[in-house]
Amino acid sequence: MGIEDFKFIYWMEYAHRMWGRALGVMFALPFSYFLRKGYIGLRLSALFALGAGQGLIGWWMVKSGLEERTFVIYSGLFWTALSVVMPEPLAESLAWVQGAAKVRRIAIPVSLVVGITAVSGAFVAGNDAGRAYITFLKMGDVWVPDNLFELKPIIRNFFENTAMVQLDHRILATSSLISICGLWWWTKKLDVHPAIRSLVGATFGMAALQVTLGVSTLLSYVPVSLGTAHQAGALTLLTLMLLLNHTVRKPSMSLLKTLPQVARIA
Repeated sequence: MGIEDFKFIYWMEYAHRMWGRALGVMFALPFSYFLRKGYIGLRLSALFALGAGQGLIGWWMVKSGLEERTFVIYSGLFWTALSVVMPEPLAESLAWVQGAAKVRRIAIPVSLVVGITAVSGAFVAGNDAGRAYITFLKMGDVWVPDNLFELKPIIRNFFENTAMVQLDHRILATSSLISICGLWWWTKKLDVHPAIRSLVGATFGMAALQVTLGVSTLLSYVPVSLGTAHQAGALTLLTLMLLLNHTVRKPSMSLLKTLPQVARIA
C-alpha cells in the first residue's frame, strides 16, 4: 500500500468516526432534554441504547477485525418517524381495512426474509465473498460447491466460509424476489387502498432492480460503483418493506368506530 492509498483510508475512517460521534451528540442532547420533561418512552430509550451499542460494536470492529452491521437502529428510527407523521393507518372504509389486514399477514413474513437477506449481504461483503464465484446461475462450474462445510465447528461456515456465505445470499435473495412477487400477485386480487397497491408495486420493482444489481455486481467482479449501488438498493428495499408494514398495521378501535360501516353495526 502506498502513502496516498493509506491517506485515503485514514481520512475515510476518520470521517466515519467523527460522523458517528456527531450523530450520538445530536441524539443525546434532545434525548436528555425530553427525558427530564418526562416525554421519553421505552422505544426511544431502547433506540438510544442501541445507538450506544452500535458505537461499541464499531470500536470492537477496529479492535478485533470483526465485521458486523445492523439495520435495527435504522428500522426503529424510521418506524418511529412514520408513527409521528402518520399516527393512524389508512382506513377510509371497512373493506380497505380488511384488505390491509390480508396484506399484513403476508407482508410481515416477507419482510423477515428481506431483512435476513440484507444481513446475509453484510457477511458477503465482510468476507469479500462476491469475488469468489463470479458466475450466475452456477457457482463456477457447479450448482453447489463441495467445500461448504470445511470449517470447524460447522456453524462457522455460515458466517466465515466464502462459498457458504455466497450460496446463502443467492438463495435468500431469490427467496425475497419470489416472496415479493407473490405478495404483489396476491394484492392484485384484494380491495385495498390505492396507496397500499402503489407501495406493493414499488416494492416489487425495487426487488427486481436489486436482484439485477446483485447479479451485475457479481458478474463485473464487484466494482465499487455497483457494490455501493447494491448496498443502497438493500436499504431502499428494506425501507419500502417497513413503510408497507407501517401502512397496513392494525388501526385503533377509536379509528375503526369512525368508519360508516362499523358505526351502522354498532
